[in-house]
Amino acid sequence: MTGRAERLEQTENHLFSLVDRARALAGQDGVAPIPLGVGDCDLPAPPHIVRAMRQAVRDPGTHRYPPSAGTPALREAAARHLGRRFGLRVDPATGVVVTLGSKEAMAHLTMAYAEAGDVVLVPDPAYPVYATWARWCGAEVVRVPLREENGFLPDLSAIPADAARRAKLFWVCYPNNPTAALATEEFYARLADFALRHDIVIASDAAYSDIYYDCAPPPSFLQAPGAMECGIEFHSLSKAYNMPGWWVGFAVGNAAVVDALRTVKAHTDSGTFGAVQHAAVTALNDTTGYPAHLRSVYRERMRLLCDGLEQAGLRVLRPRATFSCLVRCPAGHDSEAFSKRLLQDARVLSIPGSGFGPGGEGYVRLTVCAGTDLIREAVRRIGACHWG
Repeated sequence: MTGRAERLEQTENHLFSLVDRARALAGQDGVAPIPLGVGDCDLPAPPHIVRAMRQAVRDPGTHRYPPSAGTPALREAAARHLGRRFGLRVDPATGVVVTLGSKEAMAHLTMAYAEAGDVVLVPDPAYPVYATWARWCGAEVVRVPLREENGFLPDLSAIPADAARRAKLFWVCYPNNPTAALATEEFYARLADFALRHDIVIASDAAYSDIYYDCAPPPSFLQAPGAMECGIEFHSLSKAYNMPGWWVGFAVGNAAVVDALRTVKAHTDSGTFGAVQHAAVTALNDTTGYPAHLRSVYRERMRLLCDGLEQAGLRVLRPRATFSCLVRCPAGHDSEAFSKRLLQDARVLSIPGSGFGPGGEGYVRLTVCAGTDLIREAVRRIGACHWG
């Protein structure tokens, strides 16, 4: 059989292979592992969204191919949502495109802009997809360190001049995965200025923008002066509405960048199922206060997790956003060793920080995508281990 493309042979599957290995090991002795690794929401989508989906499925009109940019109703709902949440004014016809969640859109945006000889600036640590697709498009990945002492914000002045000159895309993600750090409006203003000076597209992954607690609502990059001239932002309904398997989101920003993404998508997929888009309109027009309810659930779960980990003698970076936290590796453990021991000794699934890039070494990531009883049991198991 013909060999696979070289791009696959060179792909780093570190994070995903670690998750698969952990799952395979977890059930070997019959003790059920507690899944605190992958950020897969355990709660169902709210009933009013499910009802909207059921109603839409009964309409034969939703069974046909939708418009490639998304239904006008969903693009308009997205624009209204952005106006309420961030004070943004966006033309739903030219500034919004409906996506199959965020992951697909990230890949397609990279295809629209990156090629051989270009640079893609990728934070370190970060969601691996940013770097994977840059390499697949032939671009050079330049990692931009995110350090704890700097609030996990990139030092723009430290980016090499040649990398800035050749860069086409600069990925950012706030609230951040995996660190849970928050960006400030002042940082976003400096980022937009940097992008405009170097003619770089800022790709802002805002999947966690509605998961926050004990802080002001996180800003959008597009609120910064000049950001609409150089940026695109990805929003997903997976996190705030517990819809990860529904695969629906939207990208918003500069009309030319949105059009480039729309062009690639028009040649690679046929859009999100119309009934799902109808349900997404219901979600974005939410009048039940569901996102606030979900935040209160995650706040209590995070308190239980962090309190329990600290009582076990571990050092935790308590987050104010997202549903994950970083835990520093105890003495004598790197992130893979710590994650492996959590699985073997405590039967708790985690993600080693190294799976998010070299900058994640020294930490593991835990999520609260499990009920309070499971979190209590997880910290009991972890506390029974010796971490000295």
